[in-house]
Amino acid sequence: MPLCEISMAIAYNLGVGFFKDWRELAAQDQEGSGKPGVPPPPPPTDSGDAEAGSEGVVASNSPNEDVRSPVSSDSHDDASHLESHGEDPNLDADPIANSTDSAGEIADAASADVPQNTDDSAESADEDDSVDDDNSDEGDPVALRDPLIGMKVGDRYRIEDLLARGGMATVYYAYDERLERPVAVKVMHPHLAEYSNFVDRFRREARSAARLIHPSVVTVFDQGTVAGSGYLVMELVNGHNLRAILNSEGALTLDQSLAITESVLHALSLAHGHGVIHRDIKPENVLVPNEGTVKVADFGLAGAASDVSAATTGSVMGTVAYLAPELVSENEADARSDLFSLGIMLYEMLTGQTPFEDLSVYQTVKAHAEQDIPAPSKLESWIPTEVDEFVCALASREPSDRPSSAHDALEQLVRIRSQLPASLLERRADVQPVENSEQTDRIKLRGETIALPVANTKPTQSVRTKPREPKKRRRTPLIIATIITLLIAAGASFTWWWFEYGPGSYITVPNIAGATLEEGQKALEPLNVQVLVEERFDDVVPEGIIIDSRPTGGDQVHKSGVITLLVSKGVEMVEVPDLSNKTSEEIDELLKGAKLTRGDTTEEYHEQIPQGQLISQTPASGETVKHDSTVSVVMSKGREPITVPSVVGMTAEQAQQAISEVGLQVQSSEEFSDDVEKGVVISQDPAGDETRYRTDPVSIVISKGPEMVEVPNVVRMSPEEATATLEAAGLKVEVDQVFQVVNIVATTNPPAGTMVKVGSTVTIRII
Repeated sequence: MPLCEISMAIAYNLGVGFFKDWRELAAQDQEGSGKPGVPPPPPPTDSGDAEAGSEGVVASNSPNEDVRSPVSSDSHDDASHLESHGEDPNLDADPIANSTDSAGEIADAASADVPQNTDDSAESADEDDSVDDDNSDEGDPVALRDPLIGMKVGDRYRIEDLLARGGMATVYYAYDERLERPVAVKVMHPHLAEYSNFVDRFRREARSAARLIHPSVVTVFDQGTVAGSGYLVMELVNGHNLRAILNSEGALTLDQSLAITESVLHALSLAHGHGVIHRDIKPENVLVPNEGTVKVADFGLAGAASDVSAATTGSVMGTVAYLAPELVSENEADARSDLFSLGIMLYEMLTGQTPFEDLSVYQTVKAHAEQDIPAPSKLESWIPTEVDEFVCALASREPSDRPSSAHDALEQLVRIRSQLPASLLERRADVQPVENSEQTDRIKLRGETIALPVANTKPTQSVRTKPREPKKRRRTPLIIATIITLLIAAGASFTWWWFEYGPGSYITVPNIAGATLEEGQKALEPLNVQVLVEERFDDVVPEGIIIDSRPTGGDQVHKSGVITLLVSKGVEMVEVPDLSNKTSEEIDELLKGAKLTRGDTTEEYHEQIPQGQLISQTPASGETVKHDSTVSVVMSKGREPITVPSVVGMTAEQAQQAISEVGLQVQSSEEFSDDVEKGVVISQDPAGDETRYRTDPVSIVISKGPEMVEVPNVVRMSPEEATATLEAAGLKVEVDQVFQVVNIVATTNPPAGTMVKVGSTVTIRII
């Protein structure tokens, strides 16, 4: 057996026996001190009230059946185990307690534990050498009876039943006689009154929480004191807490997970706007009513307990799986600390487990401080990338990498949720509900609140009660036993620390960049560390070759840590999208989505494709190219504008050629013209220098020359008949009468059959 394990075993056996006897004697001394105040309610029996351990009580709607969270079933065993080692047995009470007498209503009963200070002197031991356990009053019904049940608090709240009990408070079902409604009353344990800092901080946080009026926040109605102990009055909510739902369903659908996260962000946005930090966001503090909006309980109360714990014991209270790294290292919290816890809770809703769930408490704390949480899609590959990125951003190690506020995170979530298809929103992880003891143990570690060491905290003087004067003969042996025990424990603890968390627990990571995956894994086998493989595309490193490792070669990693190998998938190839008939903005969006960029852009006129749309692309759609390739495009300028040439005065052939050359169509017609030579263009429409588009028509009129007519034969006609015939032919008539014998036309000038222009004058001679 290693030296550190032998030393620790010796220290454990000596320390346990000594401190157990010492605490029993100190307890007998305090029983006789007569200190006033209402005693804390006795622990529940197997058949008594609901049990509240590290994760509180969840009761069914049936008045005869208590349905307890598997987390709370072992809480009293854990408490007694801690007490026997001289540690504080009180753990955090669950923020929810369901009343078995009020149809499954949930009472906000959250509390973070403030460890009690015990007298560290051996002088507090009783003078007697043995403790009489035969006088125990465990079986006495009077001792088991809660002194507050039946009492009226604040002259208006009648305490009717016990709902839950934790290390910091007890929660009761009560009736508000003034407003005639059921309420939850949380009474702080009397020993907390010894801490003036806690009392002041509790009152301030209660007043701050009472100002938070929102559908997603459990409302605080009132506060006061009863027999020296502070109490809060809060609303009752009909439903269950999120832990009970996760236990029964394993995991939630993507839509349910995002919807609950959205409600919590609404609550956090309001609280942070009022300067209230929750500090303990976890499924136990999220209520899911049967009807209405999801509610968040216990704003600010965890901070009150943790601040006092840090000041008096050098530790911070918190739930390990959800605790932000800066709370452990510096005990400093801001709005982004709540976002970290919410990110872990969203991870659990999606996958059914928290990150680093299989590690011990302190390994989990160390992992949160030194490692990024894995993406949820590592467990459930169907989870989309945008949800992965949102969860990892919320739970980033560095507060500066998280969203700047709950409001910003809410805007991101609403945008992501609106873009996801309905079929994907309905999917959930295939996780079995909690049914066996092994699963119960894992969930208990995930949800319980414990005290963790905090760096740079200043210890304060412990509060001591005056012990009775012990016999002098007991002082020396106890002091010697204490010194021996502390020396052995210190040596064993240092040895254990050196090989578990100190310099002896770290190993150097070999440089395996450039090796194959098989070679890299083989090189890491002697280190006995967990190895994860993460694939990514790389433009330089060939497929199957290790790009780098996290931590990188030469750095150190804890022996229980994780080494991630970044393995190349080669050059990423993508398919060119179809850009047909797309506008410039649409083309850029499509290329960005395909990880491509736009190359050369040219413009051409096109008679069919409207202006601003794509005519052609290179490479063509459907081709496979490298992810950073460029795509050249030809964009349409619309129809080409053309200036109409002036063709008036040109011959018909010249005019047709001039119009056709510019891409216009010719439509021609003919007319007689006394002024324009035959075959020459008389007019055009549209006129020269006007603008038309390719293939538009241009009409031209071509001269047929002057119109000609044949002189009709009117010889031997009467003057009247000859005149009428000539005028009908479009000619003018002039009469030349030589003498009048028979009064008929003898001749015409020009003679009959001659071709003359229409309108010419014909002279007729009458005889």
